[in-house]
Amino acid sequence: MTRTTRLDSLSASLTLAGKQSVDTDHSSDTRERLIQAAVAIAEEEGVASIGLREVARRAGLTHSAPYRHFKDRKELVVAAAERGFRELLDACLERQRRGPDDHLSRFWALGIGYFVFAVTRPGLFRVMFAPEASRDERLRPAEGAVFSLCVGAIAAAQGAGLVVAGDPQRHAIAAWSAMHGLALLHLDGLTGWVGLADDPERLAADVCARVFFGFSAHEPAKRST
Repeated sequence: MTRTTRLDSLSASLTLAGKQSVDTDHSSDTRERLIQAAVAIAEEEGVASIGLREVARRAGLTHSAPYRHFKDRKELVVAAAERGFRELLDACLERQRRGPDDHLSRFWALGIGYFVFAVTRPGLFRVMFAPEASRDERLRPAEGAVFSLCVGAIAAAQGAGLVVAGDPQRHAIAAWSAMHGLALLHLDGLTGWVGLADDPERLAADVCARVFFGFSAHEPAKRST
């Protein structure tokens, strides 16, 4: 092979490699790869470390690839947060499927499932509630699917006479607040500080019980509002 032939062959190879890189950047699974890379970064290093160039590098794509699928970093973070809510929904449903099929057990499965997801996927959980994601309207359908699961469980328990009457959405917000707060306390080390971190799943069950049954040993007197 002559020197000219070798150079022509090398040039053709570089051209093909460049074309394959561009084709890969536009391929149907590229967006998925970018989201997966963003989630991985969040899990390993936290939300602040998510950047378009680093995500592209992790995904094995060119630096320009993310811009073909996301306008900016915020869009990528929102997409990763949406993925988190979908995975959270699946985790809660799976826990319900594995447990007893009664109203109390299904309610507990949601609360414990939420907590376990948060403490086992802390980076992704932080992404889901990062300011740039949580205030974005595009996240509402995914968030709503999880919230609706809680509302439905409470409404079903109300129908069976196990939960007090009232707006099930208000009850669901109370339940969500309790489990979300517990998750953050645990992630920030405060459950350990008070000596309650040894069995986090049991702690989550205890909080679920307090949400479901309340603290009072007696029926509270009606208050005027």
